[in-house]
Amino acid sequence: MKKFEIELKWASVFTAISIAWVYFEKYLGYHSTNVSSQAVFSFWLMIPQALIYVVAIRQKREKYYGGEITWQKAFISGVVLSAVIAGLSPAAIYIMLEIVSPDFLSNIVEVRAEQGMPREGLSQIYNLNTMVINAIFNNLATGVFFSAVIALFLKNKKV
Repeated sequence: MKKFEIELKWASVFTAISIAWVYFEKYLGYHSTNVSSQAVFSFWLMIPQALIYVVAIRQKREKYYGGEITWQKAFISGVVLSAVIAGLSPAAIYIMLEIVSPDFLSNIVEVRAEQGMPREGLSQIYNLNTMVINAIFNNLATGVFFSAVIALFLKNKKV
């Protein structure tokens, strides 16, 4: 467990920031009056999320590997971070949709229905289970991408 202590810590920070972001979105009206623009606003969350990967992999390099890390080790650290984040996703999505913003899904269904999308299909797209599955796969996909790119910049040891 000590081997992945850094990834566990930063995955927790990532999850906390994601939940705080949902509070911020709700406060700004992106879960009610501006719900149709929520996805665009939510895109900006990727900046602090990417920074968490940078800090986590850098900390892994400095504290665990003694200041030197290969691309492969940095990438693996990022992938482990992605996996832990994906594992925390169901709890985070539950908190976001059931506690922080319980009206979000119904609001977005209403807006999309007003835009002419069939209501039956919308309820299949916008529900807790689908959101959890999407969060898991999106966190894995973006995390692996972030890990590969960030590892290129943080590596400092040739194989």
